[in-house]
Amino acid sequence: MVAVSTHRRRTNATTGIISQRRLVCFFSAVIAAMMVLYTFFVGSMLNQHDLSQRDLPSFPAEVVVEEEKDETGPPVVIAHAISLIKCSKKNSVTGFIDAAAVLRHSIHKNSIHYNNTSSPSSKKSRYSYQMYAIVHTSCEEHAKSLERLGYQILVKDHPVQKEDIRGEWLRNHIEAENCCGSAEFIKLYAYHLTNHPIVVHWDMDVAVLQPMDDLYDAMLYPATHPRGIAARGRIERQHRESTEWPEVVNAFFTRDITSAKPWEKITAVQGGFLVARPDTRVFDQYIEFIKEGNYKQGRGDGSGWYGLGYGGFQGAMAYQGVLAYYYDQLAPDTAVELNVCRWNQVAADVIWRGPERKDEHHLQCRDYPRTKLPNGEPDYASNKKCEDCRMTPLEKVKTVHYTACKKPWECQIAYPRVPRDKRQAYRLQNLVSIDNCSKLVKEWFQLRQEFEDALEAASNGQVKPSARNGVYYKEFFLGYCRGENGGNYIPIEPPPDDFDIKKIYGI
Repeated sequence: MVAVSTHRRRTNATTGIISQRRLVCFFSAVIAAMMVLYTFFVGSMLNQHDLSQRDLPSFPAEVVVEEEKDETGPPVVIAHAISLIKCSKKNSVTGFIDAAAVLRHSIHKNSIHYNNTSSPSSKKSRYSYQMYAIVHTSCEEHAKSLERLGYQILVKDHPVQKEDIRGEWLRNHIEAENCCGSAEFIKLYAYHLTNHPIVVHWDMDVAVLQPMDDLYDAMLYPATHPRGIAARGRIERQHRESTEWPEVVNAFFTRDITSAKPWEKITAVQGGFLVARPDTRVFDQYIEFIKEGNYKQGRGDGSGWYGLGYGGFQGAMAYQGVLAYYYDQLAPDTAVELNVCRWNQVAADVIWRGPERKDEHHLQCRDYPRTKLPNGEPDYASNKKCEDCRMTPLEKVKTVHYTACKKPWECQIAYPRVPRDKRQAYRLQNLVSIDNCSKLVKEWFQLRQEFEDALEAASNGQVKPSARNGVYYKEFFLGYCRGENGGNYIPIEPPPDDFDIKKIYGI
């Protein structure tokens, strides 16, 4: 038997204790490391989950959910888009290029960038803007003129070619619709401007007279936010007594009531004005049902898109019809119809004066009645309480659309025309108020004059204003019309190719 010394036994015991301690420390470190790795792994998974949720597209788009925005931060930039679709007539193109300059100037005056020194107490916008021009491929030669005015150019072909439409009747008839047939669908590319929270698509014969902040606030702030509440309270809607606000607003528009009939439930969207939330999926939905081409001939019940009554009215097969069908049927309760006498004001008669069904509906509102009789039928007899848009005071108008009042560059007073169908004479005699139309036309020419004066100042006199020596109704046309009709219009002297429009507007 081998004897083991006391010293050796103590050493072995000590070594064992140290080994146990090291083992405990080792396992503790391993456990700690595993906990760190586990925490990191779980955290990463949670972060990935949150990211995946943020990356999922929301539809409808979410409004801004936040406390009061920092007023010192950069302003929200709204996209403003126009479309140049047809350009075969030189006079028309000249007028539309001038209209693009006037429209941009009017938008600037109602943006955060405008300092109104003549009326410091006037309402100022909190929103910035960026101009876009969607230019059809056939009009690309005119893109440079719009670019000089500060428009970003998007050259586009038809998003739907005629041969891509599967429905035979629509395919064979769409090119005769309205001004431009299927080419008008390039307006839908406004939904592609997704780097902005809101896009406004305009016809070019338009002017903005007051800031549009209430519309933007209603779309960007929740209905419970003080700004959202205030905006919704101020916005004047069509049928505000009988319609509720949607929880989330994805669009504002007006209806083409001046072309409507009191007994028809479906009315076109007036295509000169659309405020919308950009979304490429919405664009895709439009293209999908347009290509399907499920469109029934005729007007009224059973006609138009999917036989639901979206047919026969002006623009039904094109832009005005597809907007109405989309927001009524595919995205109901997401859009708000605005008061047609305040927004996109065409200043035309909204009263039915025949000749069709004149005895039955004479002097009723053209807008379909929202009130019902006890038996559920529409109450036509009480449908006589609509505002007369022809007489709406200028100070109440937010935006004006020069259709019934004539395009300013056409140099025409809005006298009643002599119709081929003599039964239409009574209706056309009452179509507009010449006095109010003349005031609205004067507003356009005042904006034009301001732009030309600003252009001269910014170019250090290099660009001179065009002559203002026209004598045709000079009190309204301000010297820019030598006589009646567009051939007598005096156009804006264009800035040189190297002129930077930022010298006028700063952006």
